[in-house]
Amino acid sequence: MSVDLLLKNGTIVTPSKSFRGNIAVKDGRIAGIGGEEFSVEADEVADLGGKHILPGVIDPHVHIGWPSWDWEEDCICTTRTAAVGGVTTVIHFLNEPLPLHEELSIGIERFERNAYVDGSFHEGIFTQGQIDEIPDMVETRGVNTFKFYLPYKGAEAVPPLVGIDDGIIYAGFKEIGKLKERARALIHAENIEIFYKIKEQMQASGEDASAYWTDTRPNWVEVESIRKVVAFAKGTGCPLYLVHLTTKEAKEEILRARAEGVDVIGETCPQYLVLNVENTDRVKSKVNPPLRHKEDNEAMWQAIQEGVITCIGTDHASVALKDKQDFWDGIVGFAGLETTLPVLLSEGVNKGRISIEKVAEITSYNVAKTFGLYPQKGSIEVGADADFAVVDLEMEKAYSVRESPNITDYSPYDGMVFKGWPIQTYLRGRLIFDHGTILGEKGAGKFIPRFSAQK
Repeated sequence: MSVDLLLKNGTIVTPSKSFRGNIAVKDGRIAGIGGEEFSVEADEVADLGGKHILPGVIDPHVHIGWPSWDWEEDCICTTRTAAVGGVTTVIHFLNEPLPLHEELSIGIERFERNAYVDGSFHEGIFTQGQIDEIPDMVETRGVNTFKFYLPYKGAEAVPPLVGIDDGIIYAGFKEIGKLKERARALIHAENIEIFYKIKEQMQASGEDASAYWTDTRPNWVEVESIRKVVAFAKGTGCPLYLVHLTTKEAKEEILRARAEGVDVIGETCPQYLVLNVENTDRVKSKVNPPLRHKEDNEAMWQAIQEGVITCIGTDHASVALKDKQDFWDGIVGFAGLETTLPVLLSEGVNKGRISIEKVAEITSYNVAKTFGLYPQKGSIEVGADADFAVVDLEMEKAYSVRESPNITDYSPYDGMVFKGWPIQTYLRGRLIFDHGTILGEKGAGKFIPRFSAQK
């Protein structure tokens, strides 16, 4: 067999084991895998020097263009940033209250014109007309995940978001439930009515002068919302995916729901593993749901260790410093794509909280299985796309937002020292990032349709 590329002398990481070996790549896919004795003729040979090679990270939680960037400009910057972070596939949220098929066509066209990595889409659900399109999206258009924004209504429904009520949630869940586990509802679980009342009381008393964002949306606001959507899921048979979980109570809520027969998957984000009210600025770090406390950080790590939370997404949203000057009016969100692996490797693997095999599982394999990207994406096995993140577990340096290709000038991680970094990224067998240099090309990224969603 003659191949295009042979990656030699790497420590290959799968969810079940790591081993020293070689990987052959032909026509953008993995053509062979073996131990150190495995060898084939290759047009190019790259010696990895024993460095760990993970399946390319799949980030299922990305917001391109938020809050007001030119979408195509931010797509370029976001996907270049992904390449630097070892991320080879992003899933972006389409949130316009347009017909779903129209929104998707626009999204695919402009993504493939600008992206450096591969991608797919979730669709936000706001209207009955969009609900009526769900079967067609799942059957013919390669989108099988639909997000319900519970807390974005009233004054919090920042355009293009449109507030939804329980009727939309019920009707959407019912339609998804009919599709027999081929689709899944994504839920931002917070009770916004409680936030409004807390805000009113804080402003009246002056407590807002020293409050953190978590004080406006306490833990039980997430818990109550989880219980609500679980009840809706039980009544409709709708599979759930709970995005960006933050609280120490979330693990027990997931376990309770599963015990009651609900198909529910939990996601958290790197920020909820390491950032909290003690190590971030109370205004600049504003994000929904909020950063919480150290005990919540540790509870998230434990939920990952125990297999209760099985996916990692970043909620990447490139909010600039100019938009984060005021506690109440500052825009929520911050970038996170290129810091996922440094956080997990430094604070997880190198500090003994999780194994490197668990990193491969929660950043790639589980995400691919959950969203219908497997077996094309998500694993190092013959036939899969040759998407890889090569990491150096010993590299130690401080993160600098000024050196990032991202569009924003702000990151809560700026100046934080991490031990463990991606040093090379391969997309479908092509080296697109190499030791600080982006080698990929605009428009190289492809839309990846998804026709099944699995547990």
